[in-house]
Amino acid sequence: MSQTPNLREANKRAAQQIFDVWDGDDIDALDDVIAENVILHGPEQVLGTVHGRDAYKDNLRMIRAGLPDLFFEAHNVVAEDETVMARCTFGGTHDGEIMGIEPTETSIEVTWFGSYRFDDGMVVEVTGLPDLFGAFLQLGVVEPPGGTPTTEAENKEIARKYPEDVISEGNLDLIDEIIADDYVEYNSARSEPLRGPDEVREYVSTLRAAFPDIHCGVEDLIAEGDMVVRRDRATATHEGEFMGIEATGKEGVVEGIHIHRIEDGQLVETWAQNDVMSMMQQLGVVEPPGK
Repeated sequence: MSQTPNLREANKRAAQQIFDVWDGDDIDALDDVIAENVILHGPEQVLGTVHGRDAYKDNLRMIRAGLPDLFFEAHNVVAEDETVMARCTFGGTHDGEIMGIEPTETSIEVTWFGSYRFDDGMVVEVTGLPDLFGAFLQLGVVEPPGGTPTTEAENKEIARKYPEDVISEGNLDLIDEIIADDYVEYNSARSEPLRGPDEVREYVSTLRAAFPDIHCGVEDLIAEGDMVVRRDRATATHEGEFMGIEATGKEGVVEGIHIHRIEDGQLVETWAQNDVMSMMQQLGVVEPPGK
């Protein structure tokens, strides 16, 4: 006998009641939709299979203790016969111990896929599959495969090498070490982004040919996570063609601010803002407005 629309919608409403409890409603409201002898299947190495409504509630209490501001939202809910399946997200701030992990005060958001099997309007079996690996990555308790994350201090030193060793000292061999193959740099001194180590090498070579005595001094350097911001001050003498401008022999000072994103010890993305207008004025090729 085919399923009636009423049964389908009733089961979806019951599933929504469970979602609402996870999102902050009274845990005892689960008594209305989850059978006392419910079977709960979770990740084998963490939860495995447990039995009973009380065990289901204890699991939720454990998660709420670790994420006191727990939120839960359903995005796709599909029902047929006695089964409801859903894609959801949940998360919160890790302010309490969870699965033996001491509080990190980190905010996380995790995807959860699950199914509910109903019998006479009550859930009798739950299968849940949260993205625990994603959660542990966000909490910083596991490392991503294939690479060793660098610390903020290490990221700052990587960012420092670009202006000091590559640009100022002309150590072009270092480019292959600190610039990723898929590197992209959005630079206000260029109409098109720089892409990859070869284009960076060509750009730096052109820059140093035009300004052989260039010195790019780092004035400020701060880091957060995989992002590093550097503020520098470059001094140089214009002795070769640059940006279509023939050598002027003039000395100049240019301020710049750069935001770098670093992965696995290499620069992968940069946003660079240089005071190009000031440079043009110092070289005598642009007059300031109003003069």
